[in-house]
Amino acid sequence: MSLWGVRGSIQAGWYHDGSGRQRWWDGEQWTDDFAPGQAAAPVSSAPPGSLSGSKGPAPVLGFVGLGLAVAGTVLACIPAVFGIGVVVLLAGFVVSLIGLFRKGATKWPSIVGMILAVIGGAIGTVVLIASLVANLPGPVDPTTPTDAPSTSTQQPTDAPTSGTAEGRLSPEELGVGLAETLRAGGVTSYDDMPDFYPCAGQFIYDSELSDETLRLITSAQEPLPAEKDAAEQVLRDAIDTCDPDGEGSFG
Repeated sequence: MSLWGVRGSIQAGWYHDGSGRQRWWDGEQWTDDFAPGQAAAPVSSAPPGSLSGSKGPAPVLGFVGLGLAVAGTVLACIPAVFGIGVVVLLAGFVVSLIGLFRKGATKWPSIVGMILAVIGGAIGTVVLIASLVANLPGPVDPTTPTDAPSTSTQQPTDAPTSGTAEGRLSPEELGVGLAETLRAGGVTSYDDMPDFYPCAGQFIYDSELSDETLRLITSAQEPLPAEKDAAEQVLRDAIDTCDPDGEGSFG
């Protein structure tokens, strides 16, 4: 370090100025007076080597601020801890700023720390915004239903209270249809048994006959050929179950 870097800290005297000659230092600056030849000896007790080898204070604050700026940049780029990263970056900027104005200390760590703190904050903000945009829900297609409709082919677990145009007839409807079918055939003996037709309707409903066959046999029509024998057996079993004493008659 030259005498210019330690102005005011060296006593006046003759010192080497770096050109191979001795020059007068007045305690603040070099003068235009040079020592005659090499015979002149320094009048100051300070050795010339102490001038070139003297150092200022270590830039501790500068390096601390730089380290905080690096750590803050890393944290700010993680959306989950963005707030912590911003706080660390702010601390790094402030410490670097204080280190920049420390007299005699090296300035570059403080300068780099301040610049990195600003850049790190900007990068972290961009990363946070990009993350939020990526996590936004996309537009919902209005033509696409959000909930899948229930399938109409699913077999109901509970007996329906009323039949539909395409579904399985209810036990009550099956009982009414069976009564009309029997009456059309001249069988009226079960009309005096109020529990017969509801019982028979439930029995037929619980059978494995198809919906179409049930509609046919309760409307006085022939059942499907593939289920004709099964339909006749179901009707016989329904009568035997609901009229175990044979009080009615079925020809």
